Parts: sequence; C-alpha cells; structure tokens
Amino acid sequence: MRGVDMTDTAPRVTAALFDVGGVLVTNRPDPTRVALLLGMTPTPESVSLVDHSIWFHRDAYDAGCSDREFWDRVAGDCGLGEIDDDTLRDLVQEDVSRSETPDPGALAFARELHDMGLRLGILSNAPVAIASAIRTRPWVLGLFESFTFSGPLGETKPERAIYRQAVEDIGVPADKILFIDDRAPNLRAAQLLGMSTLQWTTVAAAENQLEDVLGRRGVLAS
Repeated sequence: MRGVDMTDTAPRVTAALFDVGGVLVTNRPDPTRVALLLGMTPTPESVSLVDHSIWFHRDAYDAGCSDREFWDRVAGDCGLGEIDDDTLRDLVQEDVSRSETPDPGALAFARELHDMGLRLGILSNAPVAIASAIRTRPWVLGLFESFTFSGPLGETKPERAIYRQAVEDIGVPADKILFIDDRAPNLRAAQLLGMSTLQWTTVAAAENQLEDVLGRRGVLAS
C-alpha cells in the first residue's frame, strides 16, 4: 500500500485532495427529520425504514440521478406516492444544509496544509445539489481551488474517471497529490493512479500520519 509510508525518493507533494462526506463534513442525513418531511410518524420502525432507503439509493444519487428520482424512490420504499414539489424542495434543502457546517478539526487540518503552501481541492461523491452548494460555502472560499464531484460528472469513486478528472481540475500531476478519504477502496483507486494517500479516522490520527510524512520522509513541499 502506497499511503503515506513512502520512500525518500518520492516526489514532493504539492497538492491535497479532500473527500467531503466522512472527512470535511461528518453530519449525516437525519432520518427522523426526513420522516417528518415525508409526512410520516417518526416511530423507530419508520425512522429505520427511511434511513435504510436513503443509503440504499444514495449511490445512484451520487452518480447523478435527479433530486426527484432519488426522493421519489425513498418515498416509494416507505409506501408513499410521488412527493409534491414543496416537499421535494424541503427534502433537498434538509440534505444540502448538512454542508453548511464542516467538521472543525478537519477544516483546521486543511488550513494547516494550505498554510504549508499546498494547493487544496475537493474530490468527493456528492449529488448535484450538494456539489453546487459546497462550491459557495464560506468555509470553502479562499481555501479550496478545485472541485470534482461525482454528481455533475456522472462518475463516482472509486471509478478511475473521477480521479483523472480531479487531477486535471487541480492542475498537479497525480504523483504530487495527497488524497485524504475515509474509505479504503477510494484510497486504493487513488494509489493505483499514483497518488499518495491518508486514511481519515480522527484528527489526531491524521496529524500523526502527517507528522510521519513531514518528519521522516520530507515529501511535502517546503
């Protein structure tokens, strides 16, 4: 595994790509709120049904299916008919609002890399609505330079095409990019393209990995 355990001859890293869900944003969809918006009584059974349906159809949503297709599928799984336009708007807003508040530790970590002189970008699976919102969030502006999202592209991690697009978007060769994600399959795909990787679990763990890169390998740009 390539990861951050690299040889002393590895090219200097000049850019970092961050995942969003599970890294920069850790708020998950609230199935109780969704149940209420769908007009359901939020019992343990109904909330569990909503939660399962959201995640069952999430990959298709991330891959670019429309807001209506996604939420009608969720509603259908819950025994409901097609939702009206007002309910659809509220459901989309509920989902998008999670991106308003980033994880403070992850954001501080990103700023640390930015202060070291690295170019920062985002490479994430996200539906079109969330992708559009993140680009204009105050916490993003002035910090992240490139944005590669699955929804608009129609390709999801760990498919190779989205990584190639992210390399093009950030304008740095793959072997000079550090990719930060919480899921091993996504990291492995990045490694196969030549990127260095850091698996996100906690801020402290990420700092320890970064310290190893800085202190022993010297692969970050000075």
